[in-house]
Amino acid sequence: MIKNQWYAVLSSHQLRKGKILGVRRFGEDIVFFRTESGEIGCLNSRCAHRKASLEKGRISNEHIKCPFHGIEYDINGKCVYVPAEGRASVYDHSRFHMRHYHTREIGGIIFVWYGEGEPDKDPDVFDVIKDSSYSYDHMEDFWSVDYSRVIENQLDVSHLAFVHRDTIGRGNKTLCNGPKVVWIDRNTLETSADNEVDVGQTPKSSEESVLKSTNLTFKFPNMWLNHVTDKLMILAFFIPVDDEHAIIALRFYNRFTGIKAIDRVIAILGSIANRIIERQDKRIVETELPKKTGMFIGECLLASDLPILEYRRRRAELQKESTVKDDAYASASSDDKSNVGAGTFDHELLRKLSFRKGDVTMSENNIVTDGNEPGRKAEMNTKAMYRLSYGLFVCTVKDGKKTNGCIINTAIQVASSPNRISIAVNKANYTHDMLKETGRCNVSVISTEAEFELFKHFGFQSGRDVDKFDESFNAKDYRIAENDIPYITKGTNAYFSLEVKESVDLGSHTLFICEPVMMEVLSDAASCTYEYYQKNIKPKPQPVGKTATGKTVWRCTICGYEWEGEELPDDFICPICKHPKADFEKIIG
Repeated sequence: MIKNQWYAVLSSHQLRKGKILGVRRFGEDIVFFRTESGEIGCLNSRCAHRKASLEKGRISNEHIKCPFHGIEYDINGKCVYVPAEGRASVYDHSRFHMRHYHTREIGGIIFVWYGEGEPDKDPDVFDVIKDSSYSYDHMEDFWSVDYSRVIENQLDVSHLAFVHRDTIGRGNKTLCNGPKVVWIDRNTLETSADNEVDVGQTPKSSEESVLKSTNLTFKFPNMWLNHVTDKLMILAFFIPVDDEHAIIALRFYNRFTGIKAIDRVIAILGSIANRIIERQDKRIVETELPKKTGMFIGECLLASDLPILEYRRRRAELQKESTVKDDAYASASSDDKSNVGAGTFDHELLRKLSFRKGDVTMSENNIVTDGNEPGRKAEMNTKAMYRLSYGLFVCTVKDGKKTNGCIINTAIQVASSPNRISIAVNKANYTHDMLKETGRCNVSVISTEAEFELFKHFGFQSGRDVDKFDESFNAKDYRIAENDIPYITKGTNAYFSLEVKESVDLGSHTLFICEPVMMEVLSDAASCTYEYYQKNIKPKPQPVGKTATGKTVWRCTICGYEWEGEELPDDFICPICKHPKADFEKIIG
């Protein structure tokens, strides 16, 4: 997905006045509704109250009404009425406000703004959808691949003679000249098939190839036009359902006769032909892996794939240009690695897509080469793990009347659509078992203003033995979130309320992949890293001598726990912080 873009996602004829339509788009369940006045609303499908689907609700007084308890929302997702509290209620209902999507309706197509804040531009559309001189017919089909696969199929000029050999690919024109790709503007590319029967000739380069009068134009993020003649055009928009599913919407536009009734019949017949050709594509494209495309996904590309490469390159640029945090994961994916230049292509480009001589590689035998020194056996140095950067967080949970929490060092956004945060929790912690049982937690981000007592309280004792939220922990240092779980306010800068969507067993830890349902910034202080904790918060060990019994002291560098004895057993685990022997230092007076 590309943030901050207008996506064509629905045909207007599917949304009648006074009706609600539930769909899946962008990996989320959303509802469209059209009020009696014709205005369109687009909201997250789950009511803020008890998460019932608004799809089963109804339209009342220009609002969408939840079928469960009658709560009403306007087209902007604002909660305007909670029946249980009465129309005279003085309560602030802002916590019920729903996420909404901005919409535009142009030429019988509904566009949705996929991004943060207010749209900063209008949808970029083809003129034909606004030209009333054309008649059209609309058809759709569901594909079991990401929408990027469907787009790239429509930009593929070399498959015609094979996939469509008995329809639009007749003639056995297997040799591909070019193809030429021209950028009309930063958002629009144009190309065409310049194919010939192979009689032993050499294909023309992209520069030598020509754009035919029958050509293909693509507008980001998801609209395509096949210009056959000025009287016949085929429009497609590629609807993103989720990472493994998409809908292709095809429209056959024509003005052959200028008589609406006749041109309408021609359009219907054109849709029948469109479906035959589309199904030929679908049969093959649904077998491709991975289901979502990127610049480097193990393919061996050809010169004829230039339109696809140009699409991927520009998509990566648009992802980079979106600076909001939610887009960071997508921009760092495989798309992000493109260095392909615009408008040019030859076989030298293919060479650049492969690893160059001298690049760092790793063989099955762990022989490291850097292009300069002979191969040498790689050595495993576990101290490299300490070079990894960690944040520090308090993960809090509640199971019935029992409330608990622990320190964790892994919490990161791993996807933006849908928004997902992953946390890793050690199985030895009581918090882990409670989270596994309830599927809900809060994660408080520890800041550089935190004191060592916070780490001691949540990191150096077990909830199996103590109540971490009894009088020993100041009630002023935490609050209760809407999910009835505490979050820490002293020494933190933000908190997230999370609901577990899936979990992965990683051995010593479980990785919980969660949906954030609430988040709040608590202060402007910087987040505390593990390195900052070690250097600035954790007390420095004081030198000690031999004990009264003459034994040596081994001190845990993580939590400060001390063990007496000459040799620390190899399998020793710190009883407080669960770290191994490698994290102990031998102290001799």
